[in-house]
Amino acid sequence: MIHVFIVNPMAGNMNYAEALRKEISTYSDIEYYIFDTRNAGYEGELIKKIQHIFEDEKLRIYCCGGSGTMRNIVNGISNLDDVEIAFYPCGLSNDFLKVFPVQEQKRFSHLEELIHGDVIDIDYLRVNNKLVGINSVSAGIDANLINQIESLRFLNYLGSKIPYMFCLFAALIKSRTTKCEVTIGSKHYVDDFTEVYFGNGNVLGSNIYVYDNPLVTDGKGKYMLLRSDARRFWTIPIALRMMRHKNRDLDLVAEYGDEQCMYVRRIDDGAINYNIDGELIPIGGTAKIEVVKKGLHFVVPKGVVAYE
Repeated sequence: MIHVFIVNPMAGNMNYAEALRKEISTYSDIEYYIFDTRNAGYEGELIKKIQHIFEDEKLRIYCCGGSGTMRNIVNGISNLDDVEIAFYPCGLSNDFLKVFPVQEQKRFSHLEELIHGDVIDIDYLRVNNKLVGINSVSAGIDANLINQIESLRFLNYLGSKIPYMFCLFAALIKSRTTKCEVTIGSKHYVDDFTEVYFGNGNVLGSNIYVYDNPLVTDGKGKYMLLRSDARRFWTIPIALRMMRHKNRDLDLVAEYGDEQCMYVRRIDDGAINYNIDGELIPIGGTAKIEVVKKGLHFVVPKGVVAYE
């Protein structure tokens, strides 16, 4: 097996890349290659070249960055059956790892544990049969959050938590509604939604928990539709309650549940900006968001299991 490390030196606090390269160089028991990304979105192009170079080899791809780095890499892979994916978290939020028990999440930051880890098959998300997401696909507050993060990225020198929370509250204050038609299974909704969320994980906007102990092997996504009624209750108090896992009393302003697939369309058929694992992607017309059951070979530290 060949171990391929794709490093986004701009992720997180931007100070980890050189230290990571030094650590990797100490592992003499593996065949490895290290590639740095050049700019945002370059990961997809890079992974295609890597697959061509090593087309006859079994690959383990280490996504060294944030959720967006992993999303870009996975979207550039021609056949997910042929590779193993490891996530070395260096971003602002690294939301997907929250599907694992709290006491196990920090183990993903130990490179040696990933190199000698286990592989489990987990679900992933697919949009319109081509775009891939690991954690979530959402529109509304969460997409606005990405805009805030990009505009205030210069605050990264303060670390990750302070800028991220500042951006989150700015997104909540500036949230607007969008009139959408949403179909989930046999249910059909038309409303001015503040947030439309479909997740394989359990987190919206970092520490806002949509679900506790999410399953990532059951072939179902977790959806939440925050209706226009939420404006009357204010979005910030709602978010604060969800940060404390007190999301079970949101029936008055939200619809939520489990389903394999969701369809979303803006009433005027205009484009909606979707946040797919930290990347904003505009999609016009109908967006089909579905779960691909156990379609991703995901590397975990030895003995770690997702919630069951």
